[in-house]
Amino acid sequence: MNRFNADTFFTFLKKLRRLSSHAGRRVVLILDNIRYHQIGEFLSLCIPLFSTRATGRGQNRLIRIGVLGTLLFISFDVWGQTIPPTTESQGSQLKPVESTRIDHGMPERLQRQVAPAPSAPWRSPDLRGYTSVLKSAERSPIDPQKRYELLELIDLAQRLNPETRVAWEAARQAAIGVGLVESEYFPVLTLSALGGYQNQAFPAPTDVAPSGFFRVYYERVFPALRLRWLLLDFGRRGNSLDAAKERLLAVNLGFNRKHQEIIYRVQRAFFGLTSLRAKIAVAVSSLDSARAVRESAEAQLGNGLATLPEVSLARQQEAQAAFDLEDALATERDAQVALAESIGILPTTPIQVADFFALQPPPAALEDSVEKVIDQALERRPDLIAKVAALRGKEAEVRRARADYFPTLSLVSDFNILAGRTKITGGNQDTGWYSATEPSYGVGLALEWNLFEGGATLRRVELAEAERRAAEDEVTAARDQAIRDVWKAYTDVRLAMRRLDVAAALVDASQKTYEATLESYRHGLATLTELLTARRELSRARFVEIDTNLQLLTASAALAYTAGAETK
Repeated sequence: MNRFNADTFFTFLKKLRRLSSHAGRRVVLILDNIRYHQIGEFLSLCIPLFSTRATGRGQNRLIRIGVLGTLLFISFDVWGQTIPPTTESQGSQLKPVESTRIDHGMPERLQRQVAPAPSAPWRSPDLRGYTSVLKSAERSPIDPQKRYELLELIDLAQRLNPETRVAWEAARQAAIGVGLVESEYFPVLTLSALGGYQNQAFPAPTDVAPSGFFRVYYERVFPALRLRWLLLDFGRRGNSLDAAKERLLAVNLGFNRKHQEIIYRVQRAFFGLTSLRAKIAVAVSSLDSARAVRESAEAQLGNGLATLPEVSLARQQEAQAAFDLEDALATERDAQVALAESIGILPTTPIQVADFFALQPPPAALEDSVEKVIDQALERRPDLIAKVAALRGKEAEVRRARADYFPTLSLVSDFNILAGRTKITGGNQDTGWYSATEPSYGVGLALEWNLFEGGATLRRVELAEAERRAAEDEVTAARDQAIRDVWKAYTDVRLAMRRLDVAAALVDASQKTYEATLESYRHGLATLTELLTARRELSRARFVEIDTNLQLLTASAALAYTAGAETK
């Protein structure tokens, strides 16, 4: 079988022309899927073939029209493409290029709205109308010149943190939900109106209507007023209202718990920042003492009372103290960001806080036993009570689902007026236009009872009962977790208090040891190694005291949070 190319196609055209000449019939040749670079070759073959002297002027005209049609009806798969002409060497190397666009039958107008392929990103339009919403135009309420106390920071967090506004809006939505259910107790009054023109045909006997039908023309307005009042529903609305009220209670309690959570986060961030600043102060003091020891060692070396390794050790401890100071300064920025995040402001907002890192008195809860603190937590924790409210709501939803087994009784009434004109044609004589305006009204009782619905009511009851059982398990899990949290926080406070007494004694003993060793070293009664050891132990004791104090403050705040202390 010969390959179909330009030569074979030219041979085919010559045979076709010879047959058409003998038969005396016109041949119409339709070409499709012709490429731009094939047009020149096609014309060079066709025009000499059909432009001989034997060809008449009419056929030449048809040839020109056919060539023009060929140019105009090139297939759309090459429209808008630039395809260079191919040479003989390139023709054998051409391979079909597969498109990277994945077409799943989506219309072109929809394909243009997404990325052209999975490997190419989507080119977004102008999004300045969206990005402008992300840029806050509100003025920051933080005074950069003021040093804020802890209570002031808590007040700022309660007013500025977006989480409180989200919880508040959720409470408002729940209150609106209660009002929505209450509206079902009222009647529904509906006003409707229908107006327009209508042409309608009716069949009729031919002795009455010669055409075999009547045609009625309407031009009318039909206003109507309808009343429907649900009188008896066997607890549908009542249980829905109970469930909505329980949801409102749970959301309000969640709102209070959100405030307690924000207060706890601000306290932790504040204590972390102030303790870090206390560590910076200790690091500065440690660096000063290390510098003093190094200077004293160098003086002793000049007098021949110290060795070079001892001086090198003093210099090494001074460098270590300087590194500890830089490390604390670098961590301070992270603590400031954590405080800004707990308040709900941008981390770039400058804010100054007062130095508040001193030993706080034990919380009042420690005067009671852990069992009493746990009982108080179970009575005051908003999130635990919210879980119980959610359980009550699920129980109301079960009762609501069971009420669907019973019918509903409603009072229905309507009042309408028919106003307009009518004309009837098709009979022995047209009626002409006639009009009437008369009211209609009625009142009655409507009973609705679903006798069979394929078990849908039973499935809804089973689903509501499953949700109720899940809510019971959530109450149990939340209660057990709350008890564990209170017990842990209570134990942490007691341990921190005992450790704080030991840490204070350790600092006092280390301070006295360092002062005595320094005095002895100056008089040549102690070695430099003993002095460096005493200085290092003093710095470590001070850091331990700060960490213990921080643990006590954090544990006290955690105990107040887990016990559900009232928001102040």
